[in-house]
Amino acid sequence: MTAALVAAHRYSHGRLLAHPEAAVAGDVPAIIVPTVRNPATMRDSLELARELQRPMIALCSQWSSAEIVRKQAELLGAPVVAVDVTAKNGLPAFECDTLLAKQKHLNRANDVSIKRNLGLAVARMQRWEKVAFLDDDITGLRPEAIRNAGGLLRDYNVSALRNDGFPDNSVVCHARREVGLPQDVFVGGGAMAVRVNSRTPFFPTIYNEDWLFLVGRRNVERVAVYGRVSQQPYDPYLSPERARSEEFGDCLAEGLFSLSDHDRPMQAADERFWRAFLDHRIAMIDDILRRLDGQRHGERRTRIIQALKVARGRCQIIEPAFCVAYLKAWQTDLDVWKRFQAALPRHDNPVAAFTALGLKAYAYTPAP
Repeated sequence: MTAALVAAHRYSHGRLLAHPEAAVAGDVPAIIVPTVRNPATMRDSLELARELQRPMIALCSQWSSAEIVRKQAELLGAPVVAVDVTAKNGLPAFECDTLLAKQKHLNRANDVSIKRNLGLAVARMQRWEKVAFLDDDITGLRPEAIRNAGGLLRDYNVSALRNDGFPDNSVVCHARREVGLPQDVFVGGGAMAVRVNSRTPFFPTIYNEDWLFLVGRRNVERVAVYGRVSQQPYDPYLSPERARSEEFGDCLAEGLFSLSDHDRPMQAADERFWRAFLDHRIAMIDDILRRLDGQRHGERRTRIIQALKVARGRCQIIEPAFCVAYLKAWQTDLDVWKRFQAALPRHDNPVAAFTALGLKAYAYTPAP
């Protein structure tokens, strides 16, 4: 099989998912929600925590506030542990993050990976064997769906809820749909439960960090999908900056998933593979731009074209050798993360666990 064939964009990665026919009763000890939005957006997650009687771990930054989230939880009678996440957070430094941070035109300024890694670290200190991750723009949350996701972890390392709301795609993949090309939506960290043990990987600071979390050392983790949620709509073309910040992570994740779709190990992602993938990616963007030429002019079309041109420009400056170097550093960092997890102390409550990581937590537990 040629490198060009393996590197071609695949509009769906559905074959990498498992679809159990029946629900599996279970539970999760906590719900971890990274958040940057106004604390008012946490209401759905807080109500879910109240119904489950399991703490919501709110990891706050930017427009969110741990103290306000805690106050909201008290009004709703929901158990919560809320934390303002800072740059000094007790997590190890990862070489792959450092490499990407030096690439100013490819780097993504986002702290969702740090927050999810903090959630995993606290889970290890608490000896929680599983947790559920939810994004702060997820709605339609049902307690039984979260319990079932936890139950499926008996047979899978990862389980997820399918998003029936606004499609959670990259800008380039949204644009494919705009011009009538087929484009599926894969599951992700926005509604996902994971086993937590010494082999659990970390989330690198990159777009599609949840996809890389699933890749591991050889192939994409098989994810069980059962239940549904919705994601609130957003405008993917509001600013070309979104396309710029996504492009490297989207290329890396789509390339690795393409290998798994063809039953090829991650080790097959050499410079020759990445050259073929990047060439195909540029050709795909050019095809979308040509199709947009035939559409009616308008402000939205103009913004889509601007975003695609930014994505294309970023794709052009990605070097295959850098892709290989990034993946090599990421594999080394998996060992760093494993040693970090092994050295974590045990704590009886999440507040003490966050304190051990240098972060202050605001907790509320409703009276029985």
